[in-house]
Amino acid sequence: MVQNQDSCCPDPAAELPLHLYLLRDIHHKLDFFSPPSKAFSAQHLSAPPGLNGVTVSQFLAKITPLFPTFKKHFNAAVSILKEGNENCEEHWKVQYASAGNPDIPNVVLSRSSVCMSVFKEILHCFNKMLSLADVNLDKQILSDLLEAFQPLKISDSIFSGLQPAPLPGTIEYLYCGAYSFVEDVLDLACSFSFMLASEALLSLESIATSIMKFNYELMQRNNRSTSMGSVEAVLPGLRSRLSTSSHKILMHNWDNENSENIVKSKGEIMQKILQVYVENSESTSDLLHELACSILPQAQSPKTTEEDDCHGFPTLCPATFNIWYRVLHEENLAILNKLVKEVVHSEKRRAAVQLHTVEELLTKLQKSVNVLVSLVNMCRTHDKVTVHAMAVKYGGKFVDSFLKIHFQMHNELVIQLVKELQKATRTIQTLCSEAKTVITSKIPSTKRSMERFLFRVKALLHTSSSECSFWMGNLKHKDLMGQVVSSQAYKDDQNDNNNPEEPTAEEEQCAGDASEEEDREMG
Repeated sequence: MVQNQDSCCPDPAAELPLHLYLLRDIHHKLDFFSPPSKAFSAQHLSAPPGLNGVTVSQFLAKITPLFPTFKKHFNAAVSILKEGNENCEEHWKVQYASAGNPDIPNVVLSRSSVCMSVFKEILHCFNKMLSLADVNLDKQILSDLLEAFQPLKISDSIFSGLQPAPLPGTIEYLYCGAYSFVEDVLDLACSFSFMLASEALLSLESIATSIMKFNYELMQRNNRSTSMGSVEAVLPGLRSRLSTSSHKILMHNWDNENSENIVKSKGEIMQKILQVYVENSESTSDLLHELACSILPQAQSPKTTEEDDCHGFPTLCPATFNIWYRVLHEENLAILNKLVKEVVHSEKRRAAVQLHTVEELLTKLQKSVNVLVSLVNMCRTHDKVTVHAMAVKYGGKFVDSFLKIHFQMHNELVIQLVKELQKATRTIQTLCSEAKTVITSKIPSTKRSMERFLFRVKALLHTSSSECSFWMGNLKHKDLMGQVVSSQAYKDDQNDNNNPEEPTAEEEQCAGDASEEEDREMG
């Protein structure tokens, strides 16, 4: 540790800039072995200096002795950030120079900025290594990496529900220990930095993903040892904790970083946190239903004070509304696609699948439909064109997936789904008719989806024993607020005179999309 003779304050951060340079070099080389996509494979990238002819395994073997050093510098950075101030800044400048750091003109590094960079770089390297297939194939390297990030004491709660508890030294024990270590760091980071808490969350997700990959590799090798079952048993508990950690970040009030501004500038990270929260929850469909039907509607109008945020999520504000709205649409569509596959598969095996099983799946589909209806109908009170564009885009995709359901069975349940879904399709039709530039590119495919939906519903109602009748006629052209559009008023009056008897509410509910289809043709 560097210490100036005239200083009473030795600064452990003084040498961190030198280590930061080395960490970034390792990060760059790991990027070469794990490019972000197949389009940027190692064959298409020039090898960094010193890596010509070096395999992933050889590189990992060279840096494995550095793993304990990673944690040492990580702990030093976290300790300094925990202090939350810039004590002895003058001494820091002297010690920074004494540590042998290069003197770069017009560049001044503060203690906190150096420590934050070290924090992020070490976690980036940790995540990259966990994502490498060679690491998951080599149990020794994986164990060395996990062992380097063990806490002084693993929380007993991490083993909750595991019978028997993993034994020290086993791979599942090391996974739990590394998870506990990063989880403690996340809890600490929530007190001073949104960005660092987010980085820690991504590391927790990397650990959970690595467990799945490692377990998959064991199964591929047909290694039916007891350790395989133990590794797999660890995952549900860690996924639950992962959802809890992401929820903690979303619920935290980031006063020290101006929540609205920092979250708005880091939209991709906020989107990722939301995805982690939803996908790892105990019931994704139930959580989506709560967020779409109860939480998000409360955040549509701008808030004047923090006390007005009665929904309880400080990170959900006018600046981040679009992010939440998109994620809920995407996750709901993913849930629908999964449910549709289950329904289609079960109907192909009619003899082997019990009736109540399919009915349970259709009941789950009802929740997914309710989520779409709530999200789409927010457009009635939300005037952002980007929100309308997302409603049209994801609404059309939802209808396409919905139509993959075989309507030959359980007609009554399907009709109820259609009635509820119609509440969204009517709004989508209105959005298409009032389209602005951002939406126009999405209209053709969505319109085709609506047409397919129309004919499938018509066929369903004609073949079912339902008392609902399929009525086709001209409905009044209305805007999102339900007001009759003035340009259609005269034509509607004529139609009213020619058709004095209005359809009943039930008939109109069953036939609404057919009527809108004729409105479309008239337009």
